Amino acid sequence: MNRRIRLQRLVPQDREQWQKLYYRHKEQRPRRRLLALKAIWDGQTLAGVCRTQKVRLKTLEHWLDLFLHGGFDALLAPERRAVPQVLSPQRRKVLGYILLHKTPADYGLDSYQWTARRAQSLIEQKWGVHLGLGRLYQLFHQFGLSHQKAHRDYGPPRPAERAAFVAALKKNGDASGGWGAGGVG
Repeated sequence: MNRRIRLQRLVPQDREQWQKLYYRHKEQRPRRRLLALKAIWDGQTLAGVCRTQKVRLKTLEHWLDLFLHGGFDALLAPERRAVPQVLSPQRRKVLGYILLHKTPADYGLDSYQWTARRAQSLIEQKWGVHLGLGRLYQLFHQFGLSHQKAHRDYGPPRPAERAAFVAALKKNGDASGGWGAGGVG
């Protein structure tokens, strides 16, 4: 039996659910599929729907088969594509260790805090691989890191400045750690 005929037989029972789904999904991808389905229900030919939705016939047939075999759930299910990982699991572990235990200065970068751009340049320098910032943010999340940008660069303290700071905190050589001789003030 023809796809169009089978789809038109389902019209009365699915129109209400179609309406709910159309208003629930605001993205272009699911709405386009739903509009193509409605056009078939309204009696348009496959070629006419292909022209109005600007899709190939094979694509439209695929959408219709998804609906016929799995209903709205199959038609609107997100597409899953296998994306090859650029960084191997071992390199991801090394990157996690570097981000958690090293500073960018250890790798010749002029900074002491990691940002996505600095991590990106490290990966390109170390392994010759370019990762997008979106993928880096996913990796940061896996490592338990924030992807917020740091406000300042803090390097290691200089011993002389640290000693002067500590001496300024101590009042008159008071070693007791109190606030002076006046009691609670």
